[in-house]
Amino acid sequence: MASKDVTYTNTAADPVTLDLALSTPGSPTGLFSLSASQVTVPAHGTATVTVTTHLDLASDDIGYSGILNASGPDGVLRTHTLIGSNKQSRRVNVAVKGTGWHGTALPGTLIVKDIARDTVPQVFEVGDSGSLNLNLAPSTYSVWMYADVPGVNGPHSLGRAVLSAPQVVVDNDRTLTFNASALRRVRAVTPRLTATSSVRVDQYRSYSTLHPFTDSYEIEAVYDSLWATPTSKVTQGSYTFATRWRQVQPPLTVASSSQSFEDLQVQSMSPSMAKGTGNYATVYAGKGAASDFAKVQVRGKIAIVRRNDTVTAPDQAIAAAKAGAKLLLIVHDGYGRLDAWWDLPEAAALPVASLSADEGDELIQRIGHGRTRLSVSSHPYADYLYDLVQHHKGAIPTDLTYRPGAGSLARINTSYRDYKQGQAVDVRYDLSPGFDFAVGGAATLQQAQGSHTVWVTASPGVKWTQLAATPDLTEISAARSYAPRSTTKETWFAPVQHPRMLNDNKVNIAPSRFGDIIATFGMPAWGDSGGHLGIVWEGDVSWATKLYQGKTLIGEGVDHVQAEVAPDRLPYRLVLDSTRGAGMSPYATSSHTEWKFTSSTAAVEGACLPLVQLDYGVSTDLSGKARRHSDLKVTPSHLTGGPSSHTIRSVALQISYDDGATWHTLALRHLGGDWKAHLAAPSKARFATLRVSAGDTQGNSVSQTVVRAFGLK
Repeated sequence: MASKDVTYTNTAADPVTLDLALSTPGSPTGLFSLSASQVTVPAHGTATVTVTTHLDLASDDIGYSGILNASGPDGVLRTHTLIGSNKQSRRVNVAVKGTGWHGTALPGTLIVKDIARDTVPQVFEVGDSGSLNLNLAPSTYSVWMYADVPGVNGPHSLGRAVLSAPQVVVDNDRTLTFNASALRRVRAVTPRLTATSSVRVDQYRSYSTLHPFTDSYEIEAVYDSLWATPTSKVTQGSYTFATRWRQVQPPLTVASSSQSFEDLQVQSMSPSMAKGTGNYATVYAGKGAASDFAKVQVRGKIAIVRRNDTVTAPDQAIAAAKAGAKLLLIVHDGYGRLDAWWDLPEAAALPVASLSADEGDELIQRIGHGRTRLSVSSHPYADYLYDLVQHHKGAIPTDLTYRPGAGSLARINTSYRDYKQGQAVDVRYDLSPGFDFAVGGAATLQQAQGSHTVWVTASPGVKWTQLAATPDLTEISAARSYAPRSTTKETWFAPVQHPRMLNDNKVNIAPSRFGDIIATFGMPAWGDSGGHLGIVWEGDVSWATKLYQGKTLIGEGVDHVQAEVAPDRLPYRLVLDSTRGAGMSPYATSSHTEWKFTSSTAAVEGACLPLVQLDYGVSTDLSGKARRHSDLKVTPSHLTGGPSSHTIRSVALQISYDDGATWHTLALRHLGGDWKAHLAAPSKARFATLRVSAGDTQGNSVSQTVVRAFGLK
């Protein structure tokens, strides 16, 4: 038992009698008790009551609380006192020690997770002493520490280390040592020359039926390398150590006749140099103030300045741009890589990259000894990139270098075909084991009208989902694995843009049924010809979604609808109307789609509705225009988890050249899963509007009208 006195003080001239009562909701019966149910507090005096906690009734490591109420004879509450108890279970001491490569103290961030209990992971900071004492309940833990270590590009470079102990049995006092001398470099070596755009470390830990623990860490740009400690194989539960890379064609390389700058860091939002190569003279401009540039001739040359606390990086860039510099290189004065613009709202005034303190000092010394020219190669939009992931199950091995060859990669020939020139971003999500959601890497800028090649890790256990976006349209693909040595063609943004859903990419949820609730979670209305779903986040657009049971409207909204329905199998109709202003796109300015389906209480919670989807294929130029005599393809399908697409037996296609005022029925040829027609447009027609219907043998159907689906030339 544990007891605590509560003392009441009476400052009045008359005694006061208090009736005492405990209110302890959620606590075991009898956990708290009082030494008396009533006390009389004398005038100008005190009275004490003892609150006792019967710890044998309390569970370990669970907090209980309540209120001790004191009321007067009239029943009016005079005062209340908070009470609480927490019985700590047995504890043992764990001394954590971090040791650097040369025996010095190693500080860092410590992650501690009790894997044998469903508890929240704990985060501790190991200070400069490299030591931390933990007081833990006996159990099995996963413990790892993130720490800064020397990098690979000189004394001032920084690497990031992951020192892991995925299975630590704590039953008595013990010491846990993380020693940097055991670190091995984690890296990807690609068949073609690349720079690291992003790298992420994931650690998955599961135990029996408990909730799995996942720790995902994106390595910051300040680091030039990643390191990890090999471990023994776990014997309790499962453990996976995964690394995810995006490696891109180097956007900028700089080299002298005798030196290649390996630690070059292009600054965030930096303007790009034009694609190509060049050889430029260099000028050192000190701190980079306007007065420094006034003393040198820098027009058409590469300017080199030192980072300092007097002149900000944006001001250095402004001064360099006014002086006519071709490129600005900022030499860091600290440790690690420098990205001075990572948290700034505006881009630099000219192309800017940084050099590490070590490589930069060497360059400045060379300039001081005479003329120095630098060769520059610029690729503002990558012609190729690699999305790679490697999983190590059970333990972290000694060899952490990933060298994918042709036998472990798949090639994706990617084409962006937006109707206008501009920029797009390429993001690929990996659907890794242990995650209930898709996790992506850094976005890579590409041309909205252009092509590039992607190589991805090809394995049945690795699934990918891609996102491609322009400022006014985001397209997302289905999740899929790729076969080794395979080649796939992916086309983005091309007509026909239309309502299209997916349910297997962990990025979005298709309309589904949860017991007797039918719900939609966003109605993507601008999927492209590549079978992707498409979303316009803002601008001159509108959605309207309605759900009917028979002829009765049972739910409506913009793109989120929810309705409670009868458990019986009944017919339903889901209707989506969308509009998009002509200022945003000349195509798919409006659409009307109706899905008819039958549904009863879902056998599987969250089962997707049997909605027939439509995809289109028509050859267009980059402006979205097709020849007047062209082939047009319609491909109906069911969502993953729904009925077989082979049950779709009927398709009809009509076309209009006057925005739907008049219609012409086109003859269709059924080839495999496609229905094909031939287009013969009048000479004066500028746009083609489509109206398509398709149905399966189970009573599910779709009808879809897309106004100005594509242009004609």
